[in-house]
Amino acid sequence: MLVVAETPKDAAPLQGSVAYAAIDGGYIEAGDPIVGDTPPTADRVRQALFDSLRDQGFVANRVAPSVLLTYYWGVLRVDHRELRLTYGIQNNLGARIRLVSTQDMGSEVENHILGRQSSNGANLDVSSPVILSGPLETIAQDARMPRIFVVVTAYDYPALAQNRQVKLLWRAKMSAPERSGEMDQVIPSLIAKGAPYFGKNFTEAHLVQAVLSSAGATPEATALRPAPLQKVDSNLLQALLYRERVQYSGSGAESVN
Repeated sequence: MLVVAETPKDAAPLQGSVAYAAIDGGYIEAGDPIVGDTPPTADRVRQALFDSLRDQGFVANRVAPSVLLTYYWGVLRVDHRELRLTYGIQNNLGARIRLVSTQDMGSEVENHILGRQSSNGANLDVSSPVILSGPLETIAQDARMPRIFVVVTAYDYPALAQNRQVKLLWRAKMSAPERSGEMDQVIPSLIAKGAPYFGKNFTEAHLVQAVLSSAGATPEATALRPAPLQKVDSNLLQALLYRERVQYSGSGAESVN
C-alpha cells in the first residue's frame, strides 16, 4: 500500500492525546464500473477507524473535540467515458494523480502532462519537468492502476465551529492496487496500517506492507458518531464535504450528488 501524509507548512505537530469527532463522507466508486466489487459496510469502516485512532492515542469526543475528521473510502479507476480535453488535466486523471502523490509532486506530474499537450509531443522543453524519472515516474505509474483507497482529513474544530474558518491540519491518503484483494478486507487494512502516519508530513509517498484484514461484520463503534454534538454551520459543512467528494472522486461538480 501507499501512504501519502501531508500537513500545511505552519501546522503544529501532534502532541499527546487528540480529542476528535468524525464524519463519514461515504463510499466512492469512481471511473469504469465493475460488477462484483463488495465494499465493506459503513459500520465496518467506522469501527476500523475508531480502533486505529484509539491505538494512536486519539480520543473520541463529540462534546468538545479539537479536530474534526472527515473520511472517504472506495475505489478509483480510469474513466474511459470521460471526454478528453484538448488542453488540461481530466478530472479523473487529476484525482488519480493526487491520490498517490503529495501536492508538490503531483503538480510536477500534471505540469509534465500539460507541457506535452501544449507541444503535441514535439517540443518537450515547455514541460516541467521535461522527462519524468524516479519518484515522479513512479507517481505516473501508480496513477494508472485502479486503486482501493481511504482518505482521512483533519480540520481545526474550534475554528470551524466558532469562526466558520476551514483550517486544514493534516491529510492522509492510503491506497493499494485493486488487485490486492477484496475491498472489504483491503479498506480496513489500509486504515490500520495508515493510522500511525496520521498527522505526519512526507515529501513523497511511502510504501508500506500490510496484511489483509479478516473479513466479516463488526459491531458499530457507538462512541464514534457521524457528527459532533456541537452544531457546526450546516451549509459550511455541506460545502466542505461536497468539495472533498468532487476532489477525491474526480467527478465534475455537475455529476456529484
